[in-house]
Amino acid sequence: MKLLKKIASSPSILVFADQAISSGTTFLLTLFLAQKLDNRSFGAFSAIVLVSYLVMSITNALLIQPFQVSISKITEKKQYQVFLTYGLCALSVLLFLVIQFTVLFLAHTNEYRINVYAISCFILGFIANDFFRKLLLGINKVKIVFAMDFIFLMLILIVFCWDETILLPNVLWIIGLSNLITALPGICFIAKNFERPISWKSFLSHHFAQGKWLFSVALLQWCSSNFFVLVSGIYLGIEALGALRLVQSFFGILNVGLQTVENYFLPKVAAIYNENNAKAKKYLIEITAFGAVFFAVLLSVFFIFSKEIIVLVGGQKYQNYGYVVRIMSVLYFFIFLSYPVRIAVRILVLNKIFFFGYVLSFVSSLLSFHFLLNSFGLYGAVSGLILNQIIMILFWQNQLKKNQFQLWK
Repeated sequence: MKLLKKIASSPSILVFADQAISSGTTFLLTLFLAQKLDNRSFGAFSAIVLVSYLVMSITNALLIQPFQVSISKITEKKQYQVFLTYGLCALSVLLFLVIQFTVLFLAHTNEYRINVYAISCFILGFIANDFFRKLLLGINKVKIVFAMDFIFLMLILIVFCWDETILLPNVLWIIGLSNLITALPGICFIAKNFERPISWKSFLSHHFAQGKWLFSVALLQWCSSNFFVLVSGIYLGIEALGALRLVQSFFGILNVGLQTVENYFLPKVAAIYNENNAKAKKYLIEITAFGAVFFAVLLSVFFIFSKEIIVLVGGQKYQNYGYVVRIMSVLYFFIFLSYPVRIAVRILVLNKIFFFGYVLSFVSSLLSFHFLLNSFGLYGAVSGLILNQIIMILFWQNQLKKNQFQLWK
């Protein structure tokens, strides 16, 4: 009881606890569905999730990211929050129409004609939940966000324990409706604090000025990260896509750790850099060397026990995909090596360099995907992702050298 009171009274602890619930729920839900769905259905689910991330990136670029940097400057905060909610509604209607036409155009079977509404529900619920979480976090309503994520966890546990028929359409409806129900506290908050957005033209102009740049960056980052994964489903089959996404989800635990480390060390390195360039460089190299040893040991374990790991997270039906865990272990070592370079680029505020690194990465994907996937299958898909990381590291490192902040020779 005392622990719960402490969590509730401390915003920072509450944010951490909320992130643990949110990330943990997503991770465990992915493993649960990988084991319960057949390979083809989980592959289709993975493709829908990838599209959901693309839509979320667009929503964030047009609505959330401009809001995050502008909310402190805007005086008509309630009007602004209502304006953002209207923007979400407009994007949702447009998205629903796009999904309808796309699915009906690409798929001619009765199965997909029925599932178009389930797919729409899943994606709309996904972006609605994400929108209200980030909106409420931006105005420091952490308790409401914590309640939203806790409600989602409870709904998922209750419904999946009660419903013994785990089929793809059911899964899409369950998760989509759960996300929409979870968004209700956010909707109630907006309704309670409703003010007609009289200054909507000013808000729209501001979002257009920022959003057009952020939109292109969001598309580019999504394509750079997910292009090989999505195209592998077309070249190698939906089952291969599902296996690749399953392994990515497992390694997603490391992503959470890497992002936490970046968020912790970035301000420390930046503070040292403001005092002494050489000390900042030395400190960054030292923590990189320490982290490299830890990552090398952990990834070696994943590499050696790859077959056991894939069976543990996905079941016996994925036992032939143990090699994906091995090559993903190699990829994540390169991802780790990119983080100190990313930190250096950010503390030097080389934002354009950041952007052009992703441009080169995506161009590399476009030039190499056909050869790699045709010749090497999933080995080629992950090799393409490794190539992307190497290109970004070399480009960013070269630009750091020009700015007298070379990490290693």
